[in-house]
Amino acid sequence: MMQADESKLGRKVRQPWTFNRLLLTIALFELILSLLVAGGFSPAIFLFVGPFLLPGIVFTALLIWRPNQWFYLAAGISISYLFFLFLPFILGGLSNPASPYEFAGYTIGLVSLFWALPIGVIGFLRARKGVPMADVRSGWRTPQGIYALAVAFIAVGAIITSALAYEHASATTGGGVDFQPSATVTVTTETFLFKPSTVTVPVRTVTAIVVTNKDAAIHTFTYEVNGQTYSHELLPGTTTKFVVFFDATGSIPFWCIPHRPMGMTGTLTVA
Repeated sequence: MMQADESKLGRKVRQPWTFNRLLLTIALFELILSLLVAGGFSPAIFLFVGPFLLPGIVFTALLIWRPNQWFYLAAGISISYLFFLFLPFILGGLSNPASPYEFAGYTIGLVSLFWALPIGVIGFLRARKGVPMADVRSGWRTPQGIYALAVAFIAVGAIITSALAYEHASATTGGGVDFQPSATVTVTTETFLFKPSTVTVPVRTVTAIVVTNKDAAIHTFTYEVNGQTYSHELLPGTTTKFVVFFDATGSIPFWCIPHRPMGMTGTLTVA
């Protein structure tokens, strides 16, 4: 009997899950989900951002394995720093609520940011001072839990609004041209790239540019001439046609507004 008691005492007691540890773990999965959604559920997005996810995965795993003050802080920072690293890219997606995948993905990413950073700092401070943390069940009734739920509900409302805006945009998309172009060039958007990335357009010729979007995400075909910016929205699975006329030879860069930081760019060569 005595040996049995000693055996129990000799076992390593696992620390119970705190509410802060749960939120940081969920925040990591939210970050991964946000990237997947923003990328139109294309695995290609992880080829670009995969290496930047490693710190968050490592420190969150360490926090799950052996929670301490430094792992709380490191997990919070490593999960949220991606937002600041890709801020121009994210702002481009958030600026267009009618683009459902990008907007929903980045909104989920904001939830991850607003959960991970403050929760990581709070977990660090409380663990450092030895202040007890709320457990998983009671944590939702604390100010931290109310804050986390409020952020989540606001994000859900924003995503629903974006979906309604996209439905309206899809219902009203249309148009045509008033005259017959003399030349036509075709471009495809696929795996977040313009194919081909270099397009030759004849000079002083009315030319139709036909762009087929094979991605599940909304793109744009945007270019600038003489200080004037022209942009055409490319809805998922649709073909968009517009006409151009250039009266001088040269090279004109074009790009996708939300995905330009990912290298979704090209060149119109007027010759």
